[in-house]
Amino acid sequence: MNLFADGREANIKSTIAMVEAVLVELGHPVKDCRVTPEGDEQTVWEVARGSAVVRIALSLRDEAPHLRVLSTLLTLDAHVDEVSLYRRLLELNRTVLCSAAFALDGKHVQIVSERPTLDLDRSEVLDVIRRIELYADEYDDGLIKEFGGLRGGA
Repeated sequence: MNLFADGREANIKSTIAMVEAVLVELGHPVKDCRVTPEGDEQTVWEVARGSAVVRIALSLRDEAPHLRVLSTLLTLDAHVDEVSLYRRLLELNRTVLCSAAFALDGKHVQIVSERPTLDLDRSEVLDVIRRIELYADEYDDGLIKEFGGLRGGA
């Protein structure tokens, strides 16, 4: 048995407990938002805030588990002026966002924050979930109105 295996398992359990306590504090019943597929190696929760859906995932990477919080704001379609959209997202990354960034996953524009779970504390979990919920709900409709595209992961 690996000397650090127990510490890793304790870290994973502690992170899951922190995330679920924060979700309850934010008014999201855990039984309604835990969406981990059977047999999956990561634990996943989804919550809604306004028009946005936020996904919280505990990914079990080789080097260390990571907590990733993201929301798909819009899906690009043929009518989106991608160059103008990307320019705006980069400007927002620089001027507005804190501990998060806009990103592209294929045709999906997302807002994401991720960090290793080592030394993660409850206040950080609360902050990152609140922050991504706020940013996602604030920017999804405005970006679609300004640049086009389809809501979320449609």
